[in-house]
Amino acid sequence: MSTTASIVDLSTRIAANAAKVNGYLVAHSLPAPSFDENAPLPGLIPADAPEVQAARMAIIQDTAELRRLMLGCTPREYVMSFSHNESLSLQATVRFGLAKTFPPGSETTFGAMAAATGVLSEPNVRQLVRHAVTKNIFREPRPGVVAHSSISRLLAEDNLISDWAGAATDDLWQAAAQTCNALAKYPGSEEPNTTGFCVANNTDKPMYEFFSTVPERARRFANAMTAFSEREAGLVSHVTDNYPWGDLGSGTVVDVGGSTGFVSHALARKFPLLKLIVQDLPPVIEKAKSQAPPELADRVSYMAHDFLTPQPVRGADVYFFRSILHNWPTKYCLRILRNHVGVLKPGARVVVMDMVLPDKGTVASAAEEERLRGLDLVMLELFNAHEREMDDWRALFAEADARFEFKGGWLPKGSNKWIFVAEWKGES
Repeated sequence: MSTTASIVDLSTRIAANAAKVNGYLVAHSLPAPSFDENAPLPGLIPADAPEVQAARMAIIQDTAELRRLMLGCTPREYVMSFSHNESLSLQATVRFGLAKTFPPGSETTFGAMAAATGVLSEPNVRQLVRHAVTKNIFREPRPGVVAHSSISRLLAEDNLISDWAGAATDDLWQAAAQTCNALAKYPGSEEPNTTGFCVANNTDKPMYEFFSTVPERARRFANAMTAFSEREAGLVSHVTDNYPWGDLGSGTVVDVGGSTGFVSHALARKFPLLKLIVQDLPPVIEKAKSQAPPELADRVSYMAHDFLTPQPVRGADVYFFRSILHNWPTKYCLRILRNHVGVLKPGARVVVMDMVLPDKGTVASAAEEERLRGLDLVMLELFNAHEREMDDWRALFAEADARFEFKGGWLPKGSNKWIFVAEWKGES
């Protein structure tokens, strides 16, 4: 028997939550949701209204499930509802800068947009923009006249979001389209240079190594990851507020693969006794040093290090990995963990903040299950890696070395990543 909610239950929940959201908007004299150009870009519902945010998210999930069920009434129609065109007009909007061809508050024409790109013909722009209008990117208030919506205005004004959309369509979408070809060409591969991304870019270099040869794409992808992490679910406060860092006193934390050190900076500011060492590849560390907050210089240091080689820092209290291991196939994760065995002191901890997939069938909604399984596919497309369930993480540490004692983990409220811990029970 199916456990899917009935269409009546879904409709009832949607109506109740819509009333809750609408009541909040009316009580606070806020406008109704729309894609009007002047709609508030930060959003209508602030973070300090968690119940209303929860109602909004429930509506999104329940309407998606209701649509799925209605399409599923006719399985043929359901299959044919998957559109290969879904991202094309967004890709064109950001790649050719269509949203930036005219200023917010004004109107333009297809011909003027085409001329501003210097690449596209007027008929091509008409095709692409009219599809974009169906996705609420742009408006066409009168035939042949284009105006901004809140979405195109956002793409015109917010470079981080524009870069996120560019990376999603030029990097991720292309990688996804070539993943089956990569799987057929390299069956069973666990190498990060045999992925859909590599096939799409005609390269034998892993993604980040490839990006080092194309600085503009590397910059865009870095901005895309910044935009992704700036959402509430990725806030650095989930790191600082949800592990007992203060219990380490004046101990040492090694931030492995710590990028430019933004997490270590936050930890240093909140825990003034901690000493932190940020490790990453040489170009990243050079950038980190150039941006280092001078007031933290006595407690945050920077070290060029490739975590695929043995860890040089001996005797730290914590070796911290944030969103690192999920980018690597299992054989490389084992190498990374084993590279630390020689420097661990008794009681040292490997603290990981990363994605944990739920056990099958335990997710509250099909929409959330789809989102999580989609993130798992991104790991395959880019790295030949995968997201892991908690039992997978436990098994990974056990296989790396039996002297790791896996302590389990927890999901900080509002975070999309878990914190979990393995303690070293071996000798120095």
